[in-house]
Amino acid sequence: MNMDWLNTASQRELDQFKSVCNQLLSRTYIVRTIYKPDKGRINNPDYTFLSIHYEDVQQYLSLLDWDLRKDDLNGYFYVLNTDEANRCNLDKKETAILLAIRMIYDENQEHLGLEQDAVCTVRDLLEKVVTDYAVLPAKPNMEEVKRALTRLENHSIIQRIDGKFNQGTCRFAILPTVLSVVSNEKLNSIVSVLRKEDHDEEAEEDSAG
Repeated sequence: MNMDWLNTASQRELDQFKSVCNQLLSRTYIVRTIYKPDKGRINNPDYTFLSIHYEDVQQYLSLLDWDLRKDDLNGYFYVLNTDEANRCNLDKKETAILLAIRMIYDENQEHLGLEQDAVCTVRDLLEKVVTDYAVLPAKPNMEEVKRALTRLENHSIIQRIDGKFNQGTCRFAILPTVLSVVSNEKLNSIVSVLRKEDHDEEAEEDSAG
């Protein structure tokens, strides 16, 4: 690794370097724009920093078995573990919520602005989960919803705008990172599995009754 930049960087640049690396390792993604309550969507200074120092950060993370990648079109950086370790495993309801978020993003893609975020409410999401997309037979309780959405926000898949995740009126932005989390192929296959599981469970309940 070429350490020249680190040796000449200012303390502020070194602090941001450490911050960016820690964010990538803990949250997987760094996006081009972020939401600030008093300013709306703004350019993310960490994204700008990564754009300038991409190769330096990439080389450093490679020493830790992480591969830094970027999606210039959709505006985010992300890391993959080269040993396929540190995967985030979701339960069935969390997976269903993630899939619904992905499908909502697809529905809104042609209307997205430069920020490429789709804004949604928790109430709208739950309607999609049960009624429009039917990936779950019944609505999860609000604590389960809060837990799932908090987990997705912690990994920069969504970002809360206002309200709380256990409130139907809560608004959040679906970030373009969802496209790399759930590919089109993965989306179709997982939805089929979830629907089949629900159908089998209903059949078992009917036979038991």
